[in-house]
Amino acid sequence: MLTAAREAVAPSTLDLNRADSELQVIRSERLLSTVFVALKLADHAEFHSLKPSAIQLIGRKLSGIASRSGPFASMPGEEPTVQGANPGPDQRRVAFENFARRFSARRVGQSYVIEIAYDSSDPDLPARVANSAASAYLLQSVAFKADAARSGGEFLQARLDALSAQVDAARLAVEAGQLPSTPTPDADAKIIGAAQLPLGPSAPRKGLILAFGGVFGLLSGLFVGAIASALDRKVRRGQDIPRETGLPCLAAISKIDVLAGAQYASAQDMALLVASEGSQAFVAGIRDLRTAIEIARPADRTGGNFVIAIGSWKPADGATMLTMNLGQLMHLGGRSVSILSANLDAFLTETPDAAPPSTMVDAIAQNLPPERVAFLLFDGMRLLPIRSAIPQLNRFADLREPRAARIVAHARQLGDVLIDLPPFDDSADALALATHADCVILAAAEGSTTFEELNDATEKLRRGGTNVLGVVLDRCQP
Repeated sequence: MLTAAREAVAPSTLDLNRADSELQVIRSERLLSTVFVALKLADHAEFHSLKPSAIQLIGRKLSGIASRSGPFASMPGEEPTVQGANPGPDQRRVAFENFARRFSARRVGQSYVIEIAYDSSDPDLPARVANSAASAYLLQSVAFKADAARSGGEFLQARLDALSAQVDAARLAVEAGQLPSTPTPDADAKIIGAAQLPLGPSAPRKGLILAFGGVFGLLSGLFVGAIASALDRKVRRGQDIPRETGLPCLAAISKIDVLAGAQYASAQDMALLVASEGSQAFVAGIRDLRTAIEIARPADRTGGNFVIAIGSWKPADGATMLTMNLGQLMHLGGRSVSILSANLDAFLTETPDAAPPSTMVDAIAQNLPPERVAFLLFDGMRLLPIRSAIPQLNRFADLREPRAARIVAHARQLGDVLIDLPPFDDSADALALATHADCVILAAAEGSTTFEELNDATEKLRRGGTNVLGVVLDRCQP
């Protein structure tokens, strides 16, 4: 869109109230219709592209009563006509309303200066309309005086010829969209300056729009980020765990990219990360966890054997890897370690030549004495799967009964016991096994486990009388 060039009109002898009256004359439908007809704008494509509103349609019906003052009324002394094919009355009315809506006139402050403006996508049309409107105002002024001279009997041939010349010059200027070619001293206004073609489009202001869009996008992004951060309930920092759960963060275990090298490809290798090179940060986290456990060991069991259960809400939160590496570190430190795990399937499939071990569920079902339960030896540690290979036995097994407690007690006699609990969202087996432990440690994966999951697991464990020692944050970014 191009903002219209402007035409300024300065009345010669007007008070402020008269200036407002003349401003309404310039805005009147009579004067605009003169410009509309004189410039032959009824067939202009620009004025048929905009659809009138419902209120404008109603106003158009009502204005039919006063059609004499419509866009086809004549100025004094003229009978305007439109050349070429005539559109229907409704189309002409729509075109005129669209034309009038783009036209504006205003006083400049409290002065006698009136500024005329017109908006159009045609770069040539604004100046023509503004100049034609100013000329139409002059035409109306001098035409009224000419008619008054004739009717009042004050006719003087020289005076009439001068006024007629001014009328003809103003009429030609209206039709051409220009200012009169000769002076019009008898008009009630003087032209300050002619409207000029605009130097460039004034709308849309692309630079301002781009700047506003950039600022708005930045603020929107910050707002969305703040909302997402406020609604994000995933564990991301160890400092947030005490505030959100009331449990201490015992250790932060660094993330190890298991795809970085072939030495970390198997489940067995993942259980021996503490003994491998290039995982110092991971080993430091496991060592911190072992220290926290030693500090929490009851005073009456100093030097004795301890039963520790490690569990997580979901299978992929790393409880099994933490249990195996903690057991390996304790074994390397000179302690005897037995691991009871519900997630040893990967280890068993990687040792097809080993004799099938007993399981806790099998021993309970067969009522085996604890000393007859066969443990699987793995790198100095004793492993005992919890779940049976027979699904039906797993469904009916009660892991809280005395036979399960006797198996745990027998393993305690051999050394420290680590219980790798099933996921808390899988079944109640984790809660049943946790009752045999001196304390339970919850494993949380950074960016995966939520505070609600930790709180739910803590509530379930405490409801069963289990001591929850704290939380270890796994897979932390280095």
